[in-house]
Amino acid sequence: MSVLVYKQRHRHPNKKDTAGANYAHIRYIATRPGVLKNENTDHGLFGKLEPGTIVEFADWRDVAKSVYANSKRGIVMYRSVVSFAEDTARELLLNDQKSWQRYIENHIMTMAEKNGIRRENLQWAAAVHGEKRHPHIHVVFWDKATKVENPFTPPQIPNAIRRQMIKDTFAEKILAYAKDKDLAVKEMRRISDALVERFEEEMRCKNPGRFRAAAKLLEGGLEQGISFKEDILPELAERLFAIRALIPEHGRIAFQFLSGDAKDKTEETVHFLLENVTEIRLCFDRYVDAKYRMAGLYSSNAAWLLEQKGKFAKEAGKILANRVLSGVRAICRLEREERGEAYLRSHREYLASRVIMEALDMLALMAWKQEGDFTCSQMQHGELSKEARKELFQKNQDKGYEH
Repeated sequence: MSVLVYKQRHRHPNKKDTAGANYAHIRYIATRPGVLKNENTDHGLFGKLEPGTIVEFADWRDVAKSVYANSKRGIVMYRSVVSFAEDTARELLLNDQKSWQRYIENHIMTMAEKNGIRRENLQWAAAVHGEKRHPHIHVVFWDKATKVENPFTPPQIPNAIRRQMIKDTFAEKILAYAKDKDLAVKEMRRISDALVERFEEEMRCKNPGRFRAAAKLLEGGLEQGISFKEDILPELAERLFAIRALIPEHGRIAFQFLSGDAKDKTEETVHFLLENVTEIRLCFDRYVDAKYRMAGLYSSNAAWLLEQKGKFAKEAGKILANRVLSGVRAICRLEREERGEAYLRSHREYLASRVIMEALDMLALMAWKQEGDFTCSQMQHGELSKEARKELFQKNQDKGYEH
């Protein structure tokens, strides 16, 4: 997840149901459960329909009716969302509706100008949804004076808005990051897009977000993020695209069905991750060790146990291989999508960072589960018959987990 998420979309004004859908969207953002409400009202809609200070609207329906009427006139209603991780929002002091109001007022013109809307023609309405792990603000904005003939928004526009908002929101933090990385801060007249992208990649790996299995297994060790050399992400991206080049256009993408060359490339990528991402190696070893200890409950034969340990390592490798292939599947999917190629070109390293975090989380989940199974089996070991032990051991055999 990016340090700041910005999404933008709209419904084509020529569609028959667009006006009604836009009205319904205003109702949704203003009244849904969890909205931070205006004082003495049952909704949380605020914004500006005229120049001046922010207005907390008395009735959301008045704004919805205006949106409906403008939609009927062919004016495009841009629907956007700005969101942060919970800890980032806390760091930015976005802890109530007033603070979010101040924040969006400082950035609304970035959203407008990138969409070609002049200040005097801008109208907007917003509401904050205070979800615990995903606080965000919905903003509907439009140009009151212009009907857009072809309201297509190229992906470069929301990307440019996101980058500019990151620059403005985290300027001091980005410069501190650059200085820490020994980049030429003194020579920079502004925060470049390249620097923002490097900062984002760093933050993605320092804020694992939803990857709770890894955090649980590593007992909070992800609080400071995962660490690896700066060239890991571009190198992993190259490897993912190299595997993609060996994948047929049709057919299921799973490790057991790969051709020889594709399978070799995938296994090389698994070894690359194990050698270069310490946290993945740690989860890998804990998974293998938990299964090895489980096997030790059923036999004390050293040669057999050593053979089983090799099988468990292959099993863990298969789990990692299928997580690598999830990244390859994402590449294939994006290649088929409209404007997907442009996304791939600009988000190669983001794709690689997601593969790392998802691989880590899947392996951590299996290791955590295996350790739990071992604890239960250890407690029951004296009570189980020889046949029951054999059955439990077989139940825990060869899990490659294709997801």
